[in-house]
Order: sequence, then C-alpha cells, then structure tokens
Amino acid sequence: MILTLTGLSGCGKSYLAKRLVEERGFQRFGCDDLIEAKLTRELSGAGLSSIEGVAKWMGQPYEQGYAEREAKYLACEREVMREIIAFLAQRRIDQKEKIVIDTSGSVIYTGNDVLSALRSSSKVIYMAVPDAELKFMYLQYLHDPKPVLWADNYAPRSGESGEQTLERCYPQLVRARTALYGKFAHITLMMDRTHRDQFSVTRLLQAVGVV
Repeated sequence: MILTLTGLSGCGKSYLAKRLVEERGFQRFGCDDLIEAKLTRELSGAGLSSIEGVAKWMGQPYEQGYAEREAKYLACEREVMREIIAFLAQRRIDQKEKIVIDTSGSVIYTGNDVLSALRSSSKVIYMAVPDAELKFMYLQYLHDPKPVLWADNYAPRSGESGEQTLERCYPQLVRARTALYGKFAHITLMMDRTHRDQFSVTRLLQAVGVV
C-alpha cells in the first residue's frame, strides 16, 4: 500500500505521515527533508539548515533573486519526486509493504509526468482546507514560513508594498493550487483546523478503504 499526501503547507501532511510511521509501521518519504538535502551547498553557504532555513533561503517573491531560487528549488523537487518514483518502479511493492509519500505543497508544479506517475503508483490523498480558514493559513505562513513557490500567482500593483501584494495574492495562490491538487487526487479529505490534530490514522485509512 502506497499513499501520497498532498495539500497546502500547514494542512497536516507531515503530522499524519509521521503518525502512520509511529502507529502503523509505514516507511515515510519526507520530501521537504529530501529537497533540503539537495540544497545543502546553498544552505550551508548561508549558514542555514532545516525547512525553516530553506524558507529563509527561498525568501519572498518581492525579494531580489527569488525567481532564481524558486527555479532551483523546483528543479530539486522534481529530482526528488523522480527518484521516489524510480524507487517504487524498481521494486515490487506487495500489499503488506506500507509507504507514505509526504509531499511538499508545491508538488503540483513538478510536471504532468511526475503527477501521472504518482497517481498510477499510489493512492493520492488531498488534504483540503476550508475557505473559512484561509486567513488563519496566511497568518500561519507569516508566523512559521515555509518555502512557497508562487509561480504566476504573485502579481504586484502600482503603489503596493511587497507585503500588501503577498496578502492580496495569497487567496489566488490557494485557489490555483486547490484546482491542481483536486485534479490528480483520488480522495479529498477536508482538514478543518478544529479537528486536524485529532484526525486519526484510523480515519485516514478508512477513507482509503483500509480498515
């Protein structure tokens, strides 16, 4: 059984993936960690480490050099996903072997070849966040930054500060991603903040048809 968890940063992917490891003996591919490892030279040169360090290195779309760093990050992410897919293809995964792929929020930008391969080799679960929580998600992003690929969703207007553009464009980023997540997912689970931390591994497995 191979599960792929997708969704916005902060939706609970890593939380549930780690619980699958602890409670059900899954093997976890933590894509954030694997991407960070590929960026070691860039991060160490700036004295940075961890996912927080990657976020600081990436910066915000209004900062100089962001586009180049965004492209570098995405190239590393594509490489990571292709390595995972190749690993799965080289092995015959039986029903007793349990793997969870804990993707980054930007996996939906890795290309149709990657997404199609993920969909054909695993059960893709989109952990959606209600529209009512977008403000909370944005504040969480500001408080605890994660590396975010804005793609074409950051569109400055005359007279706006970078921070103002960021806040105005965040809902558009979410809408664009929501459509892409849903397009290649097999199952969508609504992860309301009021119960996210209580969402059990059992409920997750029941949703994918495993008791």
